[in-house]
Amino acid sequence: MEPVRRVLLLGEGNFSFAASLCGAAGTHVVATCYESEEEVSGRGRAAESIRRLRERGAEVVFSVDCTKLKDYFLPEKREFDCIYFNFPHCGRKAGVVKNRELLAHFFHSSAEVLTEEGEVHVALCNGQGGTPADQPRREWHNSWQIVAVAAGAGFILSNVHPFKAETIHGYKCTGYRGFLELNSNHPVRTVKEKLTAELSQAFPLQDIDYCVSLLHQGHLNGVCHSNIFWIILSPEETQSTEEMSNGLANAVSFSHVDFCRDTDKNGWVNVQEGCHISKQYCLRPSLLPYAQAVIQRGAFSPGTLHVLSGPVFRKCLITPYSVPVFHEMVLVCASNRGTENSCIQMLVNNIKTSIHSLHQTVSSFKLNINLQEAMSFETTELNDFAAFESQLGKIQYFICMEIDTSGSCEKGSCVGIIRTAHYELVSSELVVVFASLNLDLLAMLICGISDWRMLWTSDTRFLSQFPRGELRLFKSFSLYPPSYVHDVSFWVPDGEQFDEVAFHTIARRVSGEMVISIQLIDSFQQSETGRKSLCYRLTFQSCDKALSRQEVAEMQLLFRKEINQRLHVTLR
Repeated sequence: MEPVRRVLLLGEGNFSFAASLCGAAGTHVVATCYESEEEVSGRGRAAESIRRLRERGAEVVFSVDCTKLKDYFLPEKREFDCIYFNFPHCGRKAGVVKNRELLAHFFHSSAEVLTEEGEVHVALCNGQGGTPADQPRREWHNSWQIVAVAAGAGFILSNVHPFKAETIHGYKCTGYRGFLELNSNHPVRTVKEKLTAELSQAFPLQDIDYCVSLLHQGHLNGVCHSNIFWIILSPEETQSTEEMSNGLANAVSFSHVDFCRDTDKNGWVNVQEGCHISKQYCLRPSLLPYAQAVIQRGAFSPGTLHVLSGPVFRKCLITPYSVPVFHEMVLVCASNRGTENSCIQMLVNNIKTSIHSLHQTVSSFKLNINLQEAMSFETTELNDFAAFESQLGKIQYFICMEIDTSGSCEKGSCVGIIRTAHYELVSSELVVVFASLNLDLLAMLICGISDWRMLWTSDTRFLSQFPRGELRLFKSFSLYPPSYVHDVSFWVPDGEQFDEVAFHTIARRVSGEMVISIQLIDSFQQSETGRKSLCYRLTFQSCDKALSRQEVAEMQLLFRKEINQRLHVTLR
């Protein structure tokens, strides 16, 4: 009789991968995850997968730390023939250094519970490993250096093969857990659901059932290339981009996002010699093009309100209210030509009523929402959301929101825009009204969340403040977090315009969003040579985790290397 092969699975999200392996002849599965059973059971079809595993004799263990494996198994049950760890990650804000440390501790821990001939299988996104098999290949210092960290625990890399999720029956990756998913208690989803419910009382309302790709092909007219996250796809991913929807967010490897890729004067990506990329893609910066495409394909009766929502991605400067990824809600309504102004007024009145209703359940602070004509604003007065929207086409009105309390929000924050368009393909007698709302900014202002990063925390102490989808004033659970200040000065390349958005974006990436402020503190130009020198002050701080001085020092060193290589500045 063949000996039973013991397989340990780590970091299971919804246990769909474990369920797909369970039942194989001669295999005993031990499936684990980092979260508690209560946290996991409400996720997708996790409860069903857990039940199936137990029925088939598998072990299911919760709250398992992959860096301390021997603590969870008795000595006689520690010997595993194979250990699987699919897409390990410390969390959304963790950078390469943190994830490298996670892998190093994981491999050391695995060595303590593995048989002498045992194997460890780790699935990574393309580019993370830092091996020649990664295409495109990252710079070594910017990878997870899996071969080196594994070697530290006595492991060698013996095989590399693609992770083909489509061949694993029933498997669904949970790496991206959208705020807008069913069963989510996230305040962003609550704002969206309550807004939709309120608007449905005034309009016949329909959610646009449309598979919207996370990628946009080509370049958006009028949009500055500095505000776009370009992405490089492998040939396999390129073939399936048209089929990607919000529910398949993980089909795109976010490690491919090129935060600062060189572009020409027209905004197109400059591909290095030897690279063969036939199409240009970026992470979608707006849902507006998709809403326009749906309109031109379908019949829209006047008065019906159509809703499209999902995450969008935009480069921006670093401020507490500048959000590089947020959830957009686009409202579309067709009206008879000549009646569009009354349609706009009715739509805005109902949006205002809905937001007031949401805010009243949270606090007694005075809330002011007003509609302002776009012509009354100077470009310098616009927040990054409004400024980017103005690049997408003419705006008639801004929806501005102000809460009368000291220090809890930016005064007069633009949370939405209104624009109209004439579509002859629909009907020469119809005018289409578009309203675009920033759901994340709305949730922040309503709930008193002063830092956008908190919306993306994996800390359960955040969501626990919003049980059953209730909106409440947020109370920070990290009191007096330490902040660390570092300066960086450099010479700007001769004859080149310094790209400040790219500078901020590099800081976001290398720090894992731990930079909360960047200020220009000095600038001078040599009269003899004309060379220009800039000095910036970076403030590092975490909103939900411990952040040490040593970690920040490593981030600062990596940042200096990156701006030297990416922006071609000369460090001083």
